Amino acid sequence: MSKKFQKDPLLDYKLTAARLMQKAMDVIKKERSRMGLPIERKDDPNETGLIGKDYTDLTTTLGSLSSKRTSTNPNFTGVLVEMLFQAGVKEEDVVAISLSGSFPALNIALLSTVYASNLKPVIISSVGASMYGANEPQLTWLDMERILRENGVCPYISEAASLGGLVETKGGLDGSGIEMGLKAIRRNGIPYLHEQGEKTLKEDIERRLAIYERALGRKKPAVYINIGGTLTSLGNCPEAYALSTGLLSKVPFSNHPKRGIIFRMSEEGVPIIHLLNIKKIAARYGLPVDPIPLPVIPSGSIMQQQKYSYPFAVSGLILLCLLLVLLQKHGLNYQARK
Repeated sequence: MSKKFQKDPLLDYKLTAARLMQKAMDVIKKERSRMGLPIERKDDPNETGLIGKDYTDLTTTLGSLSSKRTSTNPNFTGVLVEMLFQAGVKEEDVVAISLSGSFPALNIALLSTVYASNLKPVIISSVGASMYGANEPQLTWLDMERILRENGVCPYISEAASLGGLVETKGGLDGSGIEMGLKAIRRNGIPYLHEQGEKTLKEDIERRLAIYERALGRKKPAVYINIGGTLTSLGNCPEAYALSTGLLSKVPFSNHPKRGIIFRMSEEGVPIIHLLNIKKIAARYGLPVDPIPLPVIPSGSIMQQQKYSYPFAVSGLILLCLLLVLLQKHGLNYQARK
């Protein structure tokens, strides 16, 4: 193909996923209003309904408000479609997913992308959330997942759920966060993963791997996708701090006994998408950081109608190399004649 630009072959997937995410956000916002949970406009100026409080007893760690707001852009689905395509994922493939309550908007973006791309997810979730995540006791991530399912938006249900970082925080000053998390798991009908953080980390990792293996029929997933800093995904090994973000071109080797699922999946040849440092990912793919108001669909370079033709780019690179060789040869001949 000789044209400089070509139509983005993934654009239809990206647009379908973005519109589905917008629909999902509207459903959650409507349900939030019905439940009498006000939106704090100073924290959520775009009134998405997906920005939680700075602290509740479900809060596990610090969190970046601007990162949470960046993730509410429905065009983020374009990034996820692109990553999945680059990972070699195809329609009907089964994908393994780890979600927490820290980035509910990004969770919704991923499930919208999975649905639009006709993939089959196997999901394990945790209830705890970092600051400004899904930390409303009546509207946890598991509640959002159920609300989307009941409203016919995304039909998915987690295979199992844990308390996540609530184990480490002990559920706040009075411990009530533990019971809040357990209630959320029970009312949403999700099998409970009784994990105890660092103390049982090796066993918890093995248990999660067994859940994926059983649900996958002992086949490898097409990709492993982790959102947030889940302990079981990262593990507790020095190499976890060297992980990049996005679609990982390389996962550092580790033989640490507490290396996380990211490392274990990579050892089996499974591509890894690790979604943290959201502002960096947004900037890399041409999406605005902390946009006010939210961008329309489509917007951002990742959602453009056309993209550079790969054959054109390769041809240009070859011509450039030939030109450099000729110039170098000409320079050597000139020096020889002097």
